[in-house]
Amino acid sequence: MIARIHYSNVRVDSLREPEPEMALTDVRTQDEEQEREHLAATLRLLTEELEQLNGSIDKSARTIKEQKEHMWTYWRDMDSAEKASFRTEINLSVLQGDHAVRRRQRIARLLESPYFGRVDFRRSDDDAARAYYIGVHNLSEPGTQEIVVHDWRAPVSSLYYDFESGEARFEAPKGTVHGEITGKRQYKIQGGRLEFMFESALNIGDDVLQRELGRSADDKMKNIVATIQREQNAVIRNETADVLILQGVAGSGKTSIALHRVAFLLYRFKDTLSSDNVMILSPNKVFGDYIADVLPELGEEQIKEIDFDRIAGRFLAKVTGYETFSEQVVKLLDHADEAAAQRMRYKATPEFVSCLDAWVTSRADEEFLAADIESKGTRLTAEWVADMFHESPGLPVFTRLDRVANSAVHLLKHKVVDRGGKWTAADTARVRKQVDAMFPYRDAYAVYKAFYDDPDRRGLFKPLGRKRIEYTDVFPLIYTMIRTARQDTYGHIRHLLIDEMQDYTPVQYAVVRELFSCKMTILGDANQSVNPFSSSSLPTIRNIFPEADCLELCMSYRSTTEITEFAQNISRNDKFVPIERHGPPPQVIACTDQTARILKLIEEHENSDHRSLGIICKTVAQAEKLYGALSKAGVGLTFIDYDSTAFAGGVIITSAHISKGLEFDEVVVPDVDDTNYATEIDRCMLYIACTRAMHELHLTLAGPVSRFLEFTSQSRVA
Repeated sequence: MIARIHYSNVRVDSLREPEPEMALTDVRTQDEEQEREHLAATLRLLTEELEQLNGSIDKSARTIKEQKEHMWTYWRDMDSAEKASFRTEINLSVLQGDHAVRRRQRIARLLESPYFGRVDFRRSDDDAARAYYIGVHNLSEPGTQEIVVHDWRAPVSSLYYDFESGEARFEAPKGTVHGEITGKRQYKIQGGRLEFMFESALNIGDDVLQRELGRSADDKMKNIVATIQREQNAVIRNETADVLILQGVAGSGKTSIALHRVAFLLYRFKDTLSSDNVMILSPNKVFGDYIADVLPELGEEQIKEIDFDRIAGRFLAKVTGYETFSEQVVKLLDHADEAAAQRMRYKATPEFVSCLDAWVTSRADEEFLAADIESKGTRLTAEWVADMFHESPGLPVFTRLDRVANSAVHLLKHKVVDRGGKWTAADTARVRKQVDAMFPYRDAYAVYKAFYDDPDRRGLFKPLGRKRIEYTDVFPLIYTMIRTARQDTYGHIRHLLIDEMQDYTPVQYAVVRELFSCKMTILGDANQSVNPFSSSSLPTIRNIFPEADCLELCMSYRSTTEITEFAQNISRNDKFVPIERHGPPPQVIACTDQTARILKLIEEHENSDHRSLGIICKTVAQAEKLYGALSKAGVGLTFIDYDSTAFAGGVIITSAHISKGLEFDEVVVPDVDDTNYATEIDRCMLYIACTRAMHELHLTLAGPVSRFLEFTSQSRVA
């Protein structure tokens, strides 16, 4: 029998109406049997297609081998046209084989779970409803090409996500289709076996959603196609916004939704958009690994990743050393330097970007001084130089100087050679040196430093030694480089995903706009900033992208009601709406030996049904120290720091900053005393750590409780 069947008052036209005297149990049994028969027929169809694909792949492999053998045997006897024709045939065979392999992967996923939902829809011009089964991928009957399972991204599938029973519509290629939903079903199929189904008149039902949310966390983020909610679907299927800003509370699924949006756009615009044209700007490599399975699960290729540290490395590797974002966070957590905080605040405003841009742009007009250029008795006048420089006012200043130098070298070289003279590399260098002398700055770094010579800005640029700058200067300097000389951009990228939007300053967004002239999805949570001195609020980001569509997700699905209420007391967000799912209340445990208590919590975790445990410290240094103590006690766990590149399952120990975007069945937050968590940035870290927990949350301390946890009652353990 199916584990559970729940019925609402829903008419399913595609099923035979029961006789009045037929018992409800008989109806359920009949429905159950029909669904099992439908699943069996679908699995047979999938198995047949899988066998055909296996045969096709084997045939392609043999064909490619034979073609290569033939080509090498007769290579010397072929002319160039025959060789080109053979290469084309081999490439075509390889493409066909690759397509068959990708199709086989999709069929294999469908054999595990062919579909997760069904919507019965009667079009306005039809007498009866038709059942549409919804799955991760499309499946058609080979003979008739009739669609048996509809891809979750298909237009008709929006009915499943957006409407309850009654009047409904969807946007088809030929226009809007109106009609009536007469029933909706949700299934749980694993290993090709129907475990349970629900029939409901409502949107994606609480029963299935609660079952999914109550599961243990997987090692990596998974797709959510079976439980996409209406407000999430509106984000995913938004295909008109050039820039979409998504503010989502902790646990609202914003990253997963953004990835599903990418999958939808790749499906919707498959003729003009591919995974090679999409990139994600992610907070760190561990997070990139954590989300790496989502798109492949949805049948799409993995997209490229980049982060701001990599952008900084590309621009500054040969210019100067610099502090990284993680180093800045560590420094702020260790001690709050008011002078450093003032520099951060100043450089984290839109006004700073406007001021820097205006100043840099004006240097060409105010500080370029044209002069004569001489070489081997030949001269170009200052007037010629000025005319050449001002011919291209739209170009960056160093690009304009290069243009002047190149033109001067070309003219002077021809004049010298025409007189019978010789022109050498040293002559070219001397001309360039004369042109360079007309502008007082030798490079963008010198321009940027000069910006702070103004009395009002003096003291706001403080290098960390002779060849190292603060992180707060990294992207203002990169922006100056972009505005003063032509740079390579990411012109092939047509859609950029930016995660953790609140951690990036306006000048970083200005750099992004210069490097990526494409559509964007920007997401984050203003309540989860790791640097209150330089974080960007939602209004600030909206001012940077005035053309953007802005959406907010306020429903949180990750944590139990008890954990959510606990975190809300640490950092209140009045828009936060938790889903009703209960579990044990968070524990704040005062103890004399925290390591021993954490060992006990790990032991309890290993004897539970939960799969993942995150031990989240305030800093990486604290996490590393505790990792050493726990490892010494024989615990098998994974330590994740800023150099880590992969996410692992089981027991993980890391810092609050690195844990952003991750989730665990259980979370332990050590050292929640008032010395460790005392400042506003500490409050942010504590909030982030607590909101990583799905089912259970434990906090330990040995001293007076943090001021941010004074609302709690503590249990004391010796």
